[in-house]
Amino acid sequence: MSMDPVARAPRAFLSLRAAVAVATLIGASLLPTAPALAAGPICGVSGAHTVCVTTPADVLTGPQTITVTDSPNNGVVIATWQPTAGTAVRLVTKAQPSASFGGTSYSFVWPTQKYLDAPGVLAVQADSPGTTPVTVDVTLSNGNLTDIQHTPNDWQSFLPVAWTGASDPIVAAVGDGPADETKANKVSDSIVTANPAVFLFLGDIYEQGTYTENLNHYGQLALDGDPGMLWGRLAPITQPTVGNHEFPNLTAWTDFWHQRPDVTSFTFGGVLFLDLDSSKSMTSSSSQYAFVQQQLAVAPACVVAYWHIPATSGGSVSSKELPMWKLLASNGGDLVLSGHRHNMTEMVPLDASGLPGGSAHMVQLIAGSGGHKLGAALTGTNVAWSLGKTGGAVYLTLNGAASGGSASSLSWAYQDVLGIARRTGSLTC
Repeated sequence: MSMDPVARAPRAFLSLRAAVAVATLIGASLLPTAPALAAGPICGVSGAHTVCVTTPADVLTGPQTITVTDSPNNGVVIATWQPTAGTAVRLVTKAQPSASFGGTSYSFVWPTQKYLDAPGVLAVQADSPGTTPVTVDVTLSNGNLTDIQHTPNDWQSFLPVAWTGASDPIVAAVGDGPADETKANKVSDSIVTANPAVFLFLGDIYEQGTYTENLNHYGQLALDGDPGMLWGRLAPITQPTVGNHEFPNLTAWTDFWHQRPDVTSFTFGGVLFLDLDSSKSMTSSSSQYAFVQQQLAVAPACVVAYWHIPATSGGSVSSKELPMWKLLASNGGDLVLSGHRHNMTEMVPLDASGLPGGSAHMVQLIAGSGGHKLGAALTGTNVAWSLGKTGGAVYLTLNGAASGGSASSLSWAYQDVLGIARRTGSLTC
């Protein structure tokens, strides 16, 4: 599939292509603040592992690299911040060694400016939360006495601009990848190479969507004045949705995405895109339902909704999501994009009641193939096609949106990390 990179409206931040070029030149990880000279590591036994932790200094300011080695170099490692006079806060859970640190350690960057100032201990443990941790005494000092340092409330500056390219624009979509693991990072690399006009991130930054995990697993965003890292390189074109892993830390997700709300919409290529939160109520009495109802009243011909947890995984539509499904399918909805299931799956068209056949039109596409713990293919009466154990993304073409036009149909191709199309489909709006 050709990804036409024709000129887009200029932006105040680095373009995706420029960001990648600069990142290559820098060869940086997550651009931590230059630390004081580090002391030697503190080591101990945690579970069946020997863990060693090195902090840059006793007093930490801004983002700082925490070096964590684990012998043997496998399994789960958990880092927790325990203020002396406060509640313990999970920083990061890593299921594998950190790919951005060469896969040789469980090191991470701690954005200490996202936590209140306090003395305390950094506790790192292997295997599970029940094992004995290795602890290091540190003090956080960022001037954060009553609040943390927040990102600017400028999320609207990063909504897609009008498309004026000579070819129909491409919109990529996938979720369930960011964990700083090799397979997941290859998926982000493949999307960077494809150079779509817009990227819909379908949710789940592993494991709990904390401030520290967002930075390390998704990567420094290219919205923040630098080239960005990992999935964050795509940030200038990204429109994210909330996964169930991030939902318990919605405040951190909102801050990471420059105060973006978890329910919003935008129009691109003459298509209405509805960004919804599947961890919130979708009943007919919910605020989310009312928002979508209002949007559909003035919607263009093509309507694409996206949220994290699929309405159906092969059988009937979930009762929790059926009211939203009915609303969309009865009022011009065409596609629903979701992640959560770690595979690529295309459902058969379903009607407002979630049934196939007859006047059924709306199609659900699952792209949870972002590379983290890739799962098996789905089966079920409503599955048209499914592919498991394969990393990649789905790419939508907004047919008719070239040169400032409005799409009248949508086509899609599931592509693996090598750019090979595994499944194609289309529908008329």
